[in-house]
Amino acid sequence: MERSLLKELTKANVEAYVNRKRELFLQTMFWQQFFPLKYTTQLTWESLAGSGGNPVMADVIEYNASAPLKSRRTITKTTGDIPKLALKRQMDEKDMNEYNTIKALMQGDMNKSALLDIVFNDIDFCYTGVMARTEYLSLQALSCGVISLTTSNNNGIITEVDCDFGIPSTNKTGATVIWSTAASATPIADIQVVQETARALGYPLQYILMDRATFVYMAASTEVRDKYAVFQRVTASRKSDPTFADLNQMLSAYLLPQIILIDSLLRFETNAHVLSNVAPWKAGYVTFIPDMQVGNVLHGPIAEEGSAEIAKKAIMVKRDHVLLSKWAELEPFGEFTKGVANAFPRFNDVNGIFILNTKHATTFA
Repeated sequence: MERSLLKELTKANVEAYVNRKRELFLQTMFWQQFFPLKYTTQLTWESLAGSGGNPVMADVIEYNASAPLKSRRTITKTTGDIPKLALKRQMDEKDMNEYNTIKALMQGDMNKSALLDIVFNDIDFCYTGVMARTEYLSLQALSCGVISLTTSNNNGIITEVDCDFGIPSTNKTGATVIWSTAASATPIADIQVVQETARALGYPLQYILMDRATFVYMAASTEVRDKYAVFQRVTASRKSDPTFADLNQMLSAYLLPQIILIDSLLRFETNAHVLSNVAPWKAGYVTFIPDMQVGNVLHGPIAEEGSAEIAKKAIMVKRDHVLLSKWAELEPFGEFTKGVANAFPRFNDVNGIFILNTKHATTFA
């Protein structure tokens, strides 16, 4: 192992590049809105149940009397190991020849731009790749309460196929009528049922999370169009589908939670290097939450980041939970870039998460 063959690279300019990329990339990611990063020294995660709910009132008592003793609420935990997230890229002999050619012919801004694209491309790829897997894990957890890793969405060695975060079964339900059935679906009524269930358990809901297709079904339903017509005070002949802003305005007027659209699409690469688009949010699932932050992405220490010997032979930069490394090898010849993180989402209180499956009637299944 030797330090990078790309002489334009230094630890300082890699840090500067990643800082700029971070600000741009997080604008397109949803996971940090709901699961901000939190460092842990232990490579385990735990999701809690029973830590929230309405406050218990103090009692009105006489002077000089002892305060009534209250029970300590039992908090249960679902735990597991924090997994390693990683990917790597290689610049082979052909790529290095292209780099050397552009560098030798470099004149003017065009060639300089092309050279910088080559120099920073793999850093960009590895950093955003770890961020994308963090997005996938977080939105899977939030949309259905379970992370399922299979050969169609993960190319690593899978030791735990399903991770269930323990959202209570009573917090999961199906729609009265499947939402894609526009004539008879009742999205507003379904939302009201979930809201009242949550309030009775001590969780006033603020937000409804759904994908774009589910929102379209909701807005096109006869129930929503009729209710929107009443809200607008228009005749039946002038009924129309409400826009996103219109629907949120109407929901607010009826004291219902606001909708947040989750519009995220990632790419998965198989072992045979076949690419496919993967949506991290489970289609048709609607999640209700009492607060924007529902938990954290826990991230732990990475073995190589504290190694002085590796630091002598590789450029290493840590941003957020992602450790980026660049080094060169003689055999097989190549310039390598790796992104790695030990990270996984966890919920602060799964009892406050409510999920509606709009693709299944009555039951969650």
